[in-house]
Amino acid sequence: MNKKLNKSIAKAVGILMCSSCGIAAGTAQAQDHDEYSASLSGYVRTTVGVSLNDHDETKRDDKWEATMARGTLLLDLDVYTGPLIWKAVGRLDKEYKTNYLKDLQKRADSTGLPGDYSGPGGDDWMEQYDTHEFQDWLREIYVDFTLFDKVDVRLGRQQLVWGESDFFQAMDLVHGFDWRWRLFFENNEEWRKPLYLANFNIEFYDLDGALNFFVRPGLDRDEDMGSSFNIEGGRWIPHPYRGVDFTQFTTAYETDHNKGDWSDWTYGIRWGGTLGSIGYSFAYLKTFMPRPTMNPNPALNGAFGINSDPIPYGDTADNGAILGDWIYPEIDVYGFTVNGYSSTLDSTLSAEVAYVPNTPFNYGQLQSDLPGWQGVKEKDVINAMLRIDKEFKLMNLLGTNRPSLSSVQLFDTWITSYDDDDEIVEFASFGHEKDEHTVYLTFFTLMNFRRDTINPSFVIGTDVGNGGGFAIPAVEFVIGDNWRLKVEADLFWSDSKKKVCGTAKKDFSDCDPEKGNPLLGMRENKAALFDWFADDNQLVFKLTRQF
Repeated sequence: MNKKLNKSIAKAVGILMCSSCGIAAGTAQAQDHDEYSASLSGYVRTTVGVSLNDHDETKRDDKWEATMARGTLLLDLDVYTGPLIWKAVGRLDKEYKTNYLKDLQKRADSTGLPGDYSGPGGDDWMEQYDTHEFQDWLREIYVDFTLFDKVDVRLGRQQLVWGESDFFQAMDLVHGFDWRWRLFFENNEEWRKPLYLANFNIEFYDLDGALNFFVRPGLDRDEDMGSSFNIEGGRWIPHPYRGVDFTQFTTAYETDHNKGDWSDWTYGIRWGGTLGSIGYSFAYLKTFMPRPTMNPNPALNGAFGINSDPIPYGDTADNGAILGDWIYPEIDVYGFTVNGYSSTLDSTLSAEVAYVPNTPFNYGQLQSDLPGWQGVKEKDVINAMLRIDKEFKLMNLLGTNRPSLSSVQLFDTWITSYDDDDEIVEFASFGHEKDEHTVYLTFFTLMNFRRDTINPSFVIGTDVGNGGGFAIPAVEFVIGDNWRLKVEADLFWSDSKKKVCGTAKKDFSDCDPEKGNPLLGMRENKAALFDWFADDNQLVFKLTRQF
């Protein structure tokens, strides 16, 4: 086996064992005093990622190098004080700065410009991955109580989950997600960014349903809003922008833009019920776009291959931002879900539909170094999900100790007002024109062996229209009552349609891979979502001590 691989795996196992054993704690036993009691649980976890590819953005050979070495301590406290039930969840994350992250920071620092985590005056590069403020540590703190008969209330910093989707969110838009530390397969609860909410639930037993509504009064910090992407140039910004800190050229996130002011209240209302054996829900949500939108600086004409004045979206971009501002526009979401069991298929079927009018998309300048930076166009969008969950009895065939759960999910983003001349893009800076329908298909299966002590799983997904996809084979080992070891491979494939171009010809007839701005990556017009993460294959080792 490759000596470098042997050394990296040995180092990974050493970090796993030392970190987890060193912080392991015991259980705080619940103590009942009439209606008063408390219980504490949690885990200590170490996660190590090892690259299976060399990355073009760095000078060293990154293959078999550690890209992540992360330690996590989570504490989950429940306190019962008569009619009040209190919950607090704290999570402390700390990472070792690997050589790979050092190389990315060097590239970001090379511009000599200040950024959020790089350049002159930049803060600690690791702050994008570490817990460095008290509210980062105290993820959730809320109280549950019954206000009136059939009216339950939850007040405080919490997570509220609506919808049926797993991989791609249609209705799960109350919160943003932090995609920076690890882009792929994690429990959504680990990524979701909790918010201060007043959350009410009213039961209507006669109607076999309940009304859930919430208000977010705008008490959250700026960093708690929207979904966080690695625009600072960290390890999960898409290729070819690793080590490119866009906060050196842009306002990191504009918080008080007239199209998306984070101090504005957001809110939602959802009716959920059953009709016989069929579960259903209707919902309305006022929230912020789950992905940031670029509001370009009008003065960009002539720079980076841009050949006409960009058009600002609402308020003009901050004059201090060379290129523009990242904003999260407010949107309205109208949703419907349904689920039920089919005896014919011996399966559970689920569907989710969300209508989002006036969804903002970046567009234009596809032939420049900054495709999509012409401005913003609003389009009506329908996000739809279909899923089938089924258990397969593989005990005799494979020796599993119980039926194995499998799930197939189809997710479609349909731009109902699509026009071929729109030149809209999936994400600003990536030049592939978005299609009228963007369809993802995923499959998941979980098997259990030896009384659930060996649990292999397999996830695979593909972009049906554009090609490319991912596969995640994994196995979790349950060791005693408290220890869990998971080993997985995160694998991506591309459809190989990516092209790089160095001229302003819209037909890209004379693509030249040697032309373009090296810092901002080569100009391209074919790279869809999974092309962005080609050559990001990695092994991940995760050791957990529960208590």
